[in-house]
Amino acid sequence: MNLGVIAARGGSKGFPGKNLRRLAGLPLIVHTILAAQQSRLLEEFLVTTDDPAIADTAREAGAPVPFLRPPDLATDDIPIWPAVLHATEQWEKTAGRVADAVVLLQPTSPLRTAGDIDGCITRFRDSEADICSSVTATHDSPYFNMVEPVPGDPDLVRPCTSLMTDRSRRQDAPPVYAINGAVYVIRRSVLRDLQNQFRVGRYVAYEMPRTRSVDIDGPDDLEFAEWLLSRARQALT
Repeated sequence: MNLGVIAARGGSKGFPGKNLRRLAGLPLIVHTILAAQQSRLLEEFLVTTDDPAIADTAREAGAPVPFLRPPDLATDDIPIWPAVLHATEQWEKTAGRVADAVVLLQPTSPLRTAGDIDGCITRFRDSEADICSSVTATHDSPYFNMVEPVPGDPDLVRPCTSLMTDRSRRQDAPPVYAINGAVYVIRRSVLRDLQNQFRVGRYVAYEMPRTRSVDIDGPDDLEFAEWLLSRARQALT
C-alpha cells in the first residue's frame, strides 16, 4: 500500500511560518492536503509536524495528525528522511500494517496536483524503482551554461563540466531536469537506511511542468504562485 507523509515542521529561518502562509485564501499546507485527499493511489496519508498550530490547521482540513514530531527530528540541520521514517513507523505500529511505498509530500509545493501524485506513483510502480521524484525541465545546464569558482582562485570561474567546452549551442546539450520537491515515492525497504536520496539502486523521475513546480522558499515564490493561480483562473473564465 502507498502511505502519504506530509512533512511540515514549524521552524523556517528563511521564511518564518511559511507552511501556514496563505495562498489563494488557504494556508499553504492545505493545498497539499487537498491534493492528497483527491489522489486515487494514496490509500492513507498523515501529517508529521512539531508545530501545534500546523497540526490544528491540518486537522481542520481533514488530515490525520496522530502525533507531534519529536523536536530532534525538526531541526534545521537534520535531513527530512529520518522524520519520514519516524512517521511511517508510528503509523505502521498503530495501523498494524506495513507500507509498500512511502510518498513524501511537502507543503512548499502547493501547485502540485492529485494527478501529479498519482503520476509519480505510477512511474515508480511501473519502473520497479527504489525512488521516484518529481522533476521539471530546467534552463540551467552543467552541459551548457553553468560555472563554478576555480579552486584556489575564487575570483575566476570555470565550466562545471569539461563537456561544456564541446558545445556552443543549447540544442546540442542533453536534457537535464531539476528535482522540484513536489513528490517523492520511496520503496519502504530502503527508507530505513536512506540518508542521501542519490545513493539508491534505481532512481527514476516523473516530469512536471514548470507552472506546477514552484517551491515556496520566500515571499517572491509565494507571489509568483499566486500569480500562476490567478492566471489559471482567468483562463477558465
